[in-house]
Amino acid sequence: MADDAAEERRRVFRERAPELRAALVAELSACLARAAALAADETAVLRHLLAHAGFSEGGLYLSDFAALWGEAESWVPPVPLPAPRARAAAEALARRGVLRGLPGELGPREGGVLVDGAVLRALAP
Repeated sequence: MADDAAEERRRVFRERAPELRAALVAELSACLARAAALAADETAVLRHLLAHAGFSEGGLYLSDFAALWGEAESWVPPVPLPAPRARAAAEALARRGVLRGLPGELGPREGGVLVDGAVLRALAP
């Protein structure tokens, strides 16, 4: 019974994923526009993720943190900044908690990252 309910939840998510992703990106884009505490490079990294990141029930994700500055292969192209600046901005976002490690991984610097929408919302009064 529980397996059937979980499978139904996954099926509904798959069907609605494009709509849900678009709504999340719109909401986080609006937050990003109001987040004055973020540096320009941090904003560039987040805009890049909003455009290219994968989407799951957990939110927007990237399978390898280092892909943001081109050090790891990914379906996501590197952020269009010089690699040291993209890396510094991504690491700053990780320190702020906007980027966090995927569940079951060691943290953002050792694997994939998830955009924490709650933290980004808190930065946007």
